[in-house]
Amino acid sequence: MVLEIYLFVDPMKKHSLSAEESIEKISKKLNINCSVNFIPMLNLRALNDCKKRLKISSSIPYDVVLDYKAASFQGKKIGREFLMNLQNRLFNAKQNYCDQLVLQVAKQIGLDLDMFVDDRRSDLAMKIFQSDQRIIHRMKVTQPESAVIFNSAVEKSGLLIRNFDYPSLLHFCQRSLKSVNHFENLTQQNKAACNVSKISVLF
Repeated sequence: MVLEIYLFVDPMKKHSLSAEESIEKISKKLNINCSVNFIPMLNLRALNDCKKRLKISSSIPYDVVLDYKAASFQGKKIGREFLMNLQNRLFNAKQNYCDQLVLQVAKQIGLDLDMFVDDRRSDLAMKIFQSDQRIIHRMKVTQPESAVIFNSAVEKSGLLIRNFDYPSLLHFCQRSLKSVNHFENLTQQNKAACNVSKISVLF
């Protein structure tokens, strides 16, 4: 039995970084029983908000997302490590986004730099970003720091979890791995409100 976690994030918000760190801790606790995907949320409203809030070009969030996608081509785990490292530099160390910073992070975590540079603004990176936005729409996610969790033992059913914290989400995941019924019962309770492939639960 495996849990697959999709975490939806705004790459330019510190709250999303905290959510990413919580999911990574949970992944390590669950070990091989967990698959993690970070899905960046980026729309016109988010870009305008970022421009006003951070006083930066509205193109920077998009560039950060493409950098993350390029890093992920070398492995999902190292891609997540790249994103969190870059966010730490931007939010906590207060460094400005630039090519030099991006390459420093890529080198620090051990990416193949030539491959990364080629992939950063590639058509494939852009297509994967567009695919992510379709996933957001399909799963009806409307706010960052939301997680959608699937259990491999419960076919075509997922749970949308908002406003989670580390202890409660860890407990939920551990319980779901121990008991298929725990996860399945939650999805059954919400079938009246949602399509079974897009079940929404406020956790």
